[in-house]
Amino acid sequence: MATTTNIRSATPIPKLTSRGRCVLQLTVGLVVVVLTAVSIAAFAPQQPMSSAVAADHEGTANYEQIVVQPGDTLWGISTRLSDNDDQSAVLNKILTYNHLETSELEVGQVLFIPVSE
Repeated sequence: MATTTNIRSATPIPKLTSRGRCVLQLTVGLVVVVLTAVSIAAFAPQQPMSSAVAADHEGTANYEQIVVQPGDTLWGISTRLSDNDDQSAVLNKILTYNHLETSELEVGQVLFIPVSE
């Protein structure tokens, strides 16, 4: 006659202490908060640059918005707008008003252009 024996697992099931449960809950909560913040930052619509960017340092200045078209360059835009004045000064104002670090433009980008009265 064969006898059956009940063999238990060699590794016991770990039990969490109240301190362990607290640490686990805090870790899960922190992960949820971080993932929520990252997803909000990633999927929130990008706000257009404020018109306050175009404010002159001496007071308020008039400006217009130009949407960059294919083939546009900062030098070409400043040439069109300079009216035979100092073209590099217009270029520098465009760079300053729009907080541009390089002259690279993207099609559809909105530029704030200073307009003299």
